[in-house]
Amino acid sequence: MNKKLLITALVLPFMAFSQSKDASKFSQMTVGGPQLLSSQAAGTVDNSTFDSMANAGASKAAPQSNAKRGIISYSFVKVGSTYYDLQTNASIGRRVVLHDDGKVSVAWTTSNDATYANRGTGYNHFNLSSWLTVGNPTSRIESVRLGWPSIGVNNGKEWVMGHDAANGGYVMSNNASIGSTSWTQGTSVLTENNLRPLWGRVANSGNYFHCIGTYADSSQPGEPRAPKRNGVFAPLTYSRSTDGGVTWDIQHSLLPGYDSTRFTSGGGDEYSIDVRGSVVAIVTGDHLKDVTVWKSTDNGATFTKIIADSFAYAPYNDKKLMLDTPTVCDGSVEVLIDNNNNVHAFWGVSKVFDDDTTDASYSFFPGTALLAHWSESTGQVQFIAGGSQFDRDKNGTLDVSAGNTAALSGGLVPQTLKNNGISSVARLGNTSLLHSPSAGVDASGNIFVTFSFPLEQDVDANNVNLRDIMMVHSTDGGANWAASQDITQIQGLEEEFACVAKKVDNFIHVIFQQDATAGTNLQNNSTADNNHPAGVNDIMYAAIPVAKILDGSIQTLWSLGVEQFDANQEVFVVSQNYPNPFSSNSDVIIWLNTESNVTIEITNVSGQVVSTQNFGSKGAGNHSLTMNADGLAAGIYFYTVKTATHSVTKKMTIN
Repeated sequence: MNKKLLITALVLPFMAFSQSKDASKFSQMTVGGPQLLSSQAAGTVDNSTFDSMANAGASKAAPQSNAKRGIISYSFVKVGSTYYDLQTNASIGRRVVLHDDGKVSVAWTTSNDATYANRGTGYNHFNLSSWLTVGNPTSRIESVRLGWPSIGVNNGKEWVMGHDAANGGYVMSNNASIGSTSWTQGTSVLTENNLRPLWGRVANSGNYFHCIGTYADSSQPGEPRAPKRNGVFAPLTYSRSTDGGVTWDIQHSLLPGYDSTRFTSGGGDEYSIDVRGSVVAIVTGDHLKDVTVWKSTDNGATFTKIIADSFAYAPYNDKKLMLDTPTVCDGSVEVLIDNNNNVHAFWGVSKVFDDDTTDASYSFFPGTALLAHWSESTGQVQFIAGGSQFDRDKNGTLDVSAGNTAALSGGLVPQTLKNNGISSVARLGNTSLLHSPSAGVDASGNIFVTFSFPLEQDVDANNVNLRDIMMVHSTDGGANWAASQDITQIQGLEEEFACVAKKVDNFIHVIFQQDATAGTNLQNNSTADNNHPAGVNDIMYAAIPVAKILDGSIQTLWSLGVEQFDANQEVFVVSQNYPNPFSSNSDVIIWLNTESNVTIEITNVSGQVVSTQNFGSKGAGNHSLTMNADGLAAGIYFYTVKTATHSVTKKMTIN
């Protein structure tokens, strides 16, 4: 069945969902909580800051405890780069691991060139004092072309495993010890006749390795995902090893109840896996199928099927879809086993529609913006993020730009959706606006979930909205959830494909991708995506303090673009101006520890002061200052924000 990747719509106001048949579910969503700074022009960390942190390496990169010093200390470090920017089609794989001794290892799909010919696994490691490589590591682990790696540890060694794009099967590599750059590449495993396994997700508990994935038929022209089992195209399959991945006693097994009565196809990356001891949990979901959880308590020998959220129609029904717009899973799912071995599932929410019953296709609308959660302990679905929380200007709708409508098939909004408040389109890839959740849990049972979301007032050069990484958390096992917090709010750059280490200590360890062009499709993959040219993308790591998430204070501090902040000392923080470039007015956000008179001097590249603006006395706390550039010629300038005791200078552009 073909999908029409047709329309990405504006987010409905929260109350607009009351018109849908799923209104009872939407009413459960929590809104409110800490607000952004009134200007909404969030501060930034400019590239020079990143570069200085990278060059410094050890000190600012280190996840540090703030228990003794009272310092809010973050790690926000560039740990890699890649031309190949499609880290996933939907769900996020296991790309960061927190070791028992506090060390951190990360992995991602990397390529050194715009053709992606040498695609493989990028790797970096933090040894409690520094990263192996800070800045632009370009080496990869394997000699074969490999993608979609997972990372873990077993018997004092690390492993990475991903699919062999050229030869088929999965390849596992092991290093000599945790943090070692000496890797041994294994042979391809889980091959099966002409079937080429793809998009694997791997997790382990000791010597028990568990792999899920789908496959293509390499014997067919163009290698379509054509093979069927139990009536399902390219179904999700499960494999298991009991000896650390050397041999696999279960290979490409269908999970119980995985048949055409409730499933249409396996899909790429529409699934997730977690392991804790002998407990294995798998979740899968997409636009036309149930959000389904499989749980095993015997290391994958047997599984129990649980329907977390049911698709409205079974099987796919053109006529029914034409008359309805059911709320469904967007294909980006996550699963987490908590400290009590209860399973949690998370997914982005979308809508589907069919405007033509003469073909075997449907349309889905990635514009819906909610994060769903299901807990095994309650058996209930609740919506824990989205809605009015992201209406930054509080005008009743999420203002997302139209973007590259040429990339969309059709571009017209069906009247039925217009009646429900959806009136525009946006280029955001194959998932919903709120998508790609990733979750971890700490020793106290607090659950932390990241996801990607576009900002109303942050767009790229093509006027497409850029995304930030958001975080939502629960302190009571998932019964209630706090309001979302923006943990990467960096103006002019997109943060995407975030992955959280399953284990959380004093920090939530996150790896993500960052670049200046919006979009989740592969860069320069087709003429339809010509506004997303190939280029180098940064792989970033952040250590987010748990204490600052729990008390909500990270919202304000990250909005100011602070990497290191000491409330017990006199500190002066200045954001990057926004917008930048600008022609008339631009805002700067500052934080003052004590009351002081504040001025801004603008100088040209020759060092001549061309403008001075006095803002008078400002008290301790946050302030938004508006610079005026009327009368200044286009070009590069510097602005210096001064108090009685401090000054900070940053570069800006007037156009």
